[in-house]
Amino acid sequence: MKALALPLFILMTAAVAQLVEHGSMHETIGNQKHGPRVAVADLIQQPHFFGVGAVSGLAGEITIVDSKAFVTKVDANGVPNEAAAADVEATLFVGQTVASWTEIPINEPISPDVIDTFIANQASERGLDSSEPFVFVINGPCTHVKLHVINGACPVRARMMEETLPSSQKPYELESETLEGTVVGVYAKDAAGKLTHHGTSQHAHLLYQARQDGGSLTGHLERYGLAKGAVLKLPKLLRQRD
Repeated sequence: MKALALPLFILMTAAVAQLVEHGSMHETIGNQKHGPRVAVADLIQQPHFFGVGAVSGLAGEITIVDSKAFVTKVDANGVPNEAAAADVEATLFVGQTVASWTEIPINEPISPDVIDTFIANQASERGLDSSEPFVFVINGPCTHVKLHVINGACPVRARMMEETLPSSQKPYELESETLEGTVVGVYAKDAAGKLTHHGTSQHAHLLYQARQDGGSLTGHLERYGLAKGAVLKLPKLLRQRD
């Protein structure tokens, strides 16, 4: 008797783990509850982990790239410095383990005004649910960069509330037409006050080389675009046979 041919189904599943969240924008910045919530040393124990956050006390920025942590703090002179991550605790952090990536070359400039939409569209075209938060990475040249390193108080909130920050809480701020580096971010639609600031669908940091000493600094991106030649990386969907 001839065996029946069974249908072959192809399923698509994301090669990403559940999002890791500690604190929220509203809680840590709006309500000033910015005590320690998680040790960076514990976060980087997870393999292939990527994420962004703020140091306890809003005393600096944290970026994790493939389970390697980078921390930048501002000194008394307003200068950003690379800090050891070993004993740092985060008051705000969001990240995800990503085992495999889909790489998307940027073949034409992407302006800051459409960067959120661009990332969402690229994700949807590749089967990711853009209504759910996910981590992304961008390597290469960024344009129209505006970033800060937090130093005890959020400059975005201060501008929104028309407050003047004391000198002891002045952030480091940088604007540059072009800046090469690695963006690590979380795309999160309709998550203002939780995972993102108001007016954006992403919480992203830029890791870049400091010109003065060759070390790596990281800052919170308030605005950026992409130049031709950059590469967007999205969590890869793996084909599984059933």
